[in-house]
Amino acid sequence: MNRVKLKQRPPTVYATNHPRLPPQPETLTLNNALILSGHQPTLLPYPGFFYRMFHSNIMDICPYDPFSCHSDRYQHRVKIGTDHNWQWLTLPVEAHNGCSILDVKLKTHLLSERWSILEQVYKSYPLWPSYKTELKEIFFGYSHLWELNLRLITWIRDLLRIRTYLSISYAAEGDDTTERVASQFAKYGAVIYLAGKGSVEYLDMQKYNRLTHSTIAVVTYTPPEPYSTVTMLTPILLYPPEKVLSQLNIIRAPIKVIVNGAEYNANYLNN
Repeated sequence: MNRVKLKQRPPTVYATNHPRLPPQPETLTLNNALILSGHQPTLLPYPGFFYRMFHSNIMDICPYDPFSCHSDRYQHRVKIGTDHNWQWLTLPVEAHNGCSILDVKLKTHLLSERWSILEQVYKSYPLWPSYKTELKEIFFGYSHLWELNLRLITWIRDLLRIRTYLSISYAAEGDDTTERVASQFAKYGAVIYLAGKGSVEYLDMQKYNRLTHSTIAVVTYTPPEPYSTVTMLTPILLYPPEKVLSQLNIIRAPIKVIVNGAEYNANYLNN
């Protein structure tokens, strides 16, 4: 079984005239562990989604999850523009209560209006002319929401040369959210599950660890402004592909994570 090691920093000896520095996080190291992340197939995700993808060996996409029209869900809508000048792009869909994301159909006859909104926001961005044709072909190329979202996710991944594998999860089983998430990822064996900050609101961490024999590492990353709340498409249309990730502080360097309530510097990466 892969093991997580928490490396204690040696004590620092200070000269009498030197101020005491704040304590530094311990170092979390792995021995050849598989790093897994997971997410629903959301529409043009924001940079935090791709931060976790970048630092994972595999990202598991979960189209069997329930579809939600709530205002805090981004399955069929996303903020476009910048943090300080944004608007919603909402795709028209056919869905019923309790259906899975997999079953949600696009109202394709209404997509032209939504494309016009996207174009109006981004037409002045320097790289819009370079990507417009390809994006338009993708935008109008699918009848189901999850297929369109997954295609846009893979388009961004490949454009930015992120080497992470994408997989499609199993249908979830269980009596609560933690059991359902665990059932989707248990097939991978003991892994490091790189979770988003929002996971602390719906996952029982100890129960998940017990069910999967895995470790949850919650990322602390926040995208820089003006891209912290909007789609990844915004920086993609502003910078050439080789500069996008560095502009967002998504780089091959140790990352800060929270494990069992304590903060660590994680020196495992998707190499």
